[in-house]
Amino acid sequence: MAAVRRRRLLTAGLGAAAILPVAAAACAKDDASGSQFRSPHVTDAPSARNVKDFGAAGDGKADDTEAFAAAVNVGNKPLVLYIPAGQYTLKRFPALPDYATILGDGADVTTINYDGDDTFIALHGRQRVRFSRLGFYLSGTKSTAIRLSNCFRCTFDTVVLRGNHLSDNAPRFVEQRGLVLDQNTGGTAVIDCDINNFGYGLVTSCIQNYVTSSKFTNNHISVLGTGGDHNAGLALANVEFVSDNDPRTTDRHLVVDGPANDWWLTNVWFEGSDTALSIGAAAGGPAQFGMVNCKVAARKVCLDLINCRQPYLANVQFDPDLDAPPLEIRVDPKGAAEGTAINLISGSFQDVDPRSFPDGWHVIGRGAIHGARFAGTTVAQATQSDADILQVQDQNGTVLSAVLNSGAYLSDRSEGGIVMKDAAGAYWRLSVGTDGAIKTSPLGKQRPHS
Repeated sequence: MAAVRRRRLLTAGLGAAAILPVAAAACAKDDASGSQFRSPHVTDAPSARNVKDFGAAGDGKADDTEAFAAAVNVGNKPLVLYIPAGQYTLKRFPALPDYATILGDGADVTTINYDGDDTFIALHGRQRVRFSRLGFYLSGTKSTAIRLSNCFRCTFDTVVLRGNHLSDNAPRFVEQRGLVLDQNTGGTAVIDCDINNFGYGLVTSCIQNYVTSSKFTNNHISVLGTGGDHNAGLALANVEFVSDNDPRTTDRHLVVDGPANDWWLTNVWFEGSDTALSIGAAAGGPAQFGMVNCKVAARKVCLDLINCRQPYLANVQFDPDLDAPPLEIRVDPKGAAEGTAINLISGSFQDVDPRSFPDGWHVIGRGAIHGARFAGTTVAQATQSDADILQVQDQNGTVLSAVLNSGAYLSDRSEGGIVMKDAAGAYWRLSVGTDGAIKTSPLGKQRPHS
């Protein structure tokens, strides 16, 4: 075995693929005692089935449909299908079993082309199917790249889905769809992917699916939550939505078109559309919609919040896409009467206008709280001996009244003072004359507003 040890030293750094064949060869020889070691056959040959071994040309001209089908359907081992760099033209993609893995050499070098108008890859009732390092290009006007129906834990890793929608040919390809999730599909992971140039980039009527570190570019509508059955939801993190400045290219980046489940966006960037996000409809919207640490730029409307039971916005910056500032946030007071907004940043004004929000919203900005509600005991504590504990100011910052450090109430308006209601329901204002005498002025039974 000394020879084996020497070979291991010589091959250290070459990796297991280099060490194991050498060691196996050495173990097959007689040792010093004359006995012979037998070891299992060890090989570094890949377990994946190479589509070119089944006749695929990958030259962009030949029809490789049958070669792909032959590679998928041979044998009964778990499918690992390897598609080397090349341009493959297919009329249809073969049906895939559970746990299949489809691998290429890179999303920009392994490209599969489809020019039909059907769904190119349709998975139904499948589990843990994985696509990695592949590119798909669709040129049919009504084609869908991939549809998952009643599928669970499928993964798209470093995949490019590209349609043919451009501003120059709009609206010819607006029916093209990239990835469709329906019939209770869940656990889908879209990681480091690009979904570009579709009428609809991703369409979902399901919950518990995830998009991260990915990019949507030049889609008419990039993400559509639909179904209207309180089910559609999606979580997006570290995602970009971008488009050119031609209004024919992108209508809206993200749309939820009716009653839906939870939508959560974290570290998401939007630019290049008339309206960046349109959330909800007259019939309903998400149960929850949240945006945290996001950047939203648009030409006309950044966030159109039409209907949502529980919206939450935190650390969101709103910017213009062109020179004219857009409407940064539009909230329908009937469909989104209550919500929370914290530290919203305007790229066009000093602050996002608090009047954008209905009275039921709790809005916290830089040094200001709009629509605050407190339940239970509220404590205001003095921190400096010469500073007011509380102040009431007008829109220009002029102090109208205050609670002094001692706890005393102070009105800084001679015509102001305390308003009290008598037992008969009439209101009276208390004021003080220059002689120090307290007098009252009747205000009637209408509750005063000033």
